[in-house]
Amino acid sequence: MQLPIIKSISDIRKNSKRILEQVQKKNDVVLITRNSDKISVIVSPDYFESMIEENETLWEELEMARSKKATGPEKTYPLEDVLSGKV
Repeated sequence: MQLPIIKSISDIRKNSKRILEQVQKKNDVVLITRNSDKISVIVSPDYFESMIEENETLWEELEMARSKKATGPEKTYPLEDVLSGKV
Protein backbone atom coordinates (compact mmCIF):
# COMPACT_ATOMS: atom_id res chain seq x y z
CA MET A 1 0.00 0.00 0.00
CA GLN A 2 1.25 3.43 -0.85
CA LEU A 3 1.22 6.46 1.37
CA PRO A 4 -1.38 9.05 0.38
CA ILE A 5 -0.62 12.53 -0.83
CA ILE A 6 -2.35 14.94 1.55
CA LYS A 7 -4.20 17.87 0.00
CA SER A 8 -6.55 20.41 1.50
CA ILE A 9 -9.99 20.89 0.03
CA SER A 10 -8.95 24.36 -1.14
CA ASP A 11 -5.96 22.78 -2.92
CA ILE A 12 -8.34 20.39 -4.65
CA ARG A 13 -10.57 23.27 -5.74
CA LYS A 14 -7.63 25.22 -7.19
CA ASN A 15 -5.80 22.31 -8.86
CA SER A 16 -8.42 19.64 -9.41
CA LYS A 17 -7.55 18.95 -13.04
CA ARG A 18 -3.83 18.47 -12.31
CA ILE A 19 -4.47 16.39 -9.19
CA LEU A 20 -6.99 14.12 -10.92
CA GLU A 21 -4.62 13.58 -13.84
CA GLN A 22 -1.86 12.65 -11.38
CA VAL A 23 -4.16 10.17 -9.63
CA GLN A 24 -5.13 8.59 -12.93
CA LYS A 25 -1.62 8.41 -14.44
CA LYS A 26 0.38 7.39 -11.37
CA ASN A 27 -2.30 5.58 -9.35
CA ASP A 28 -1.62 8.02 -6.53
CA VAL A 29 -3.88 8.14 -3.51
CA VAL A 30 -4.92 11.61 -2.37
CA LEU A 31 -6.24 12.22 1.13
CA ILE A 32 -8.40 15.35 1.25
CA THR A 33 -8.48 17.40 4.43
CA ARG A 34 -10.49 20.32 5.73
CA ASN A 35 -9.18 22.16 8.79
CA SER A 36 -6.78 19.24 9.36
CA ASP A 37 -9.68 16.74 9.44
CA LYS A 38 -9.71 13.87 6.96
CA ILE A 39 -12.81 14.17 4.79
CA SER A 40 -12.29 12.01 1.71
CA VAL A 41 -9.91 10.02 -0.47
CA ILE A 42 -9.38 10.08 -4.22
CA VAL A 43 -8.10 6.94 -5.95
CA SER A 44 -7.94 5.88 -9.58
CA PRO A 45 -10.58 3.48 -10.90
CA ASP A 46 -7.90 0.79 -11.41
CA TYR A 47 -6.68 1.12 -7.83
CA PHE A 48 -10.24 1.06 -6.52
CA GLU A 49 -11.06 -2.10 -8.51
CA SER A 50 -7.92 -3.83 -7.22
CA MET A 51 -8.91 -2.98 -3.63
CA ILE A 52 -12.41 -4.41 -4.20
CA GLU A 53 -11.01 -7.59 -5.74
CA GLU A 54 -8.53 -8.05 -2.92
CA ASN A 55 -11.26 -7.46 -0.35
CA GLU A 56 -13.52 -10.05 -2.01
CA THR A 57 -10.67 -12.58 -2.07
CA LEU A 58 -9.94 -12.03 1.61
CA TRP A 59 -13.63 -12.44 2.50
CA GLU A 60 -13.80 -15.69 0.52
CA GLU A 61 -10.72 -17.01 2.34
CA LEU A 62 -12.20 -15.99 5.68
CA GLU A 63 -15.50 -17.75 4.90
CA MET A 64 -13.65 -20.90 3.85
CA ALA A 65 -11.63 -20.86 7.07
CA ARG A 66 -14.80 -20.38 9.13
CA SER A 67 -16.53 -23.20 7.25
CA LYS A 68 -13.61 -25.58 7.82
CA LYS A 69 -13.54 -24.68 11.49
CA ALA A 70 -17.29 -25.23 11.84
CA THR A 71 -17.27 -28.63 10.12
CA GLY A 72 -14.15 -29.93 11.81
CA PRO A 73 -11.27 -31.77 10.25
CA GLU A 74 -11.91 -33.75 7.09
CA LYS A 75 -11.55 -37.51 7.24
CA THR A 76 -8.88 -39.02 5.06
CA TYR A 77 -8.74 -42.54 3.72
CA PRO A 78 -5.92 -44.58 2.21
CA LEU A 79 -6.12 -44.81 -1.58
CA GLU A 80 -6.16 -48.61 -1.42
CA ASP A 81 -9.31 -48.57 0.76
CA VAL A 82 -11.06 -46.19 -1.66
CA LEU A 83 -10.10 -48.26 -4.72
CA SER A 84 -11.07 -51.55 -3.07
CA GLY A 85 -14.47 -50.18 -2.06
CA LYS A 86 -13.90 -50.43 1.71
CA VAL A 87 -14.85 -46.78 2.02
